[in-house]
Amino acid sequence: MPLRGKSRLRPNALATVLHAIPLALLLATASSASGQQPASTPSGMASNAACHDPTGWNIACLRARYSGPAAAWPAPTIDAGVQWHEWAPVPPVASPPLQWTAANPGQAELAADVARPAIVALGQMLFFDTRLSRKGEVSCASCHQPQRAFTDGLPLAVGEDKLMGRRRSTPLYAAPFAPRLFWDGRAASLREQVMGPLHDPREMNHDAAGAVARLRQTDMYPKRFLEAFGGAPVAASPAAASALPTVAWASSAATSTASTTASTPASAIDADRLARALAAYVASLRPEKTRFDDFLAGRADALDDTELLGLHLFRTQGRCMNCHNGPLLTDHKFHNIGLSFYGRRNQDLGRYEATRDPADLGRFRTPSLRNVAQAGPWMHNGLFPDLRGLLRMYNAGMGREAPPADPPDPHAPRKSAHIKPLDLSPAEIDALLAFLKTL
Repeated sequence: MPLRGKSRLRPNALATVLHAIPLALLLATASSASGQQPASTPSGMASNAACHDPTGWNIACLRARYSGPAAAWPAPTIDAGVQWHEWAPVPPVASPPLQWTAANPGQAELAADVARPAIVALGQMLFFDTRLSRKGEVSCASCHQPQRAFTDGLPLAVGEDKLMGRRRSTPLYAAPFAPRLFWDGRAASLREQVMGPLHDPREMNHDAAGAVARLRQTDMYPKRFLEAFGGAPVAASPAAASALPTVAWASSAATSTASTTASTPASAIDADRLARALAAYVASLRPEKTRFDDFLAGRADALDDTELLGLHLFRTQGRCMNCHNGPLLTDHKFHNIGLSFYGRRNQDLGRYEATRDPADLGRFRTPSLRNVAQAGPWMHNGLFPDLRGLLRMYNAGMGREAPPADPPDPHAPRKSAHIKPLDLSPAEIDALLAFLKTL
């Protein structure tokens, strides 16, 4: 069954038009199961040619090509040098955690904690408790709401006293699998990441010592910490203490006091255990099951014709698999897609602000696309309130690079070579959108 689209602008003509149109106007007119795979651009192009002719897309052809397991599907369009992973089910929490948690500092401890229900349950209580913020106004869940794919539906995060941050609340589903966390990768482990908002003056505006003292004064938490972790922790050795993340522990006088006091229920609470419980809960989060999961499991009729075309375009002409691959549909890396606003009011240089490495100018972490339709507005700055508008921008080649300078500006971000105009028709953009809604 052919699926026809409207006529397209030629790529060069489109790029010329977009160069002259401001970003705001464009927005007003409105993304082997286990091993790495090699680049596969020729196969991706061949699969397009096999199921498309001048009359449109042949859906029966696409269904035949995607009727078996993912290992037998047409290879996606991948740029040279990119190592990618085929789509696969998200590893369940019940599987051995050391097999799916990222090899970050403290991986073994996190894996052990995730396997202990009492620690995960404690972390869930803490995640939803406003007592972790200085004035008791916000919790972790204020910015990471389950019904919104653990984001908050706001363009920029809003913390205590209604102070607005610089970036959108980070989606959490990929957190336990990611080598670096936050949009700029400044956290090296999940335990470090969960304590970051507690100390941020624009988020919870608190400190570890104050949070621990408050939890010790409650009726329920001493017993819960005791059940989850046992009695008061033994004093850490100087070498072990120096290995702890500075941001989470530097002000925690309550922690050092706990290690020297008699073992009481209250002394079972310290900053280390607070971070461990929160990290274990976040590591237990999984995206809601969708028809995309059914399709991966072999249910060929789980996607309708438009969604199937969108899946194929995502993998081929849309070039999306260069960054959105693997079980979580993310490469866990950092890319510049042209949205740093360099030299303008909303400038954000991304990972460069954490590393000061010029190679990181304008780069942001690739988010997971699991349950992406529930996770708007999209991008690190919440710039796109509508997924269709976002796809139109990708079709146009995304944001503008900094204009050439003489002499060259060494701090001008350079957009990723993976971002190019796509020449998708309006009908094909609609198909891509339909597919994204199944993820």
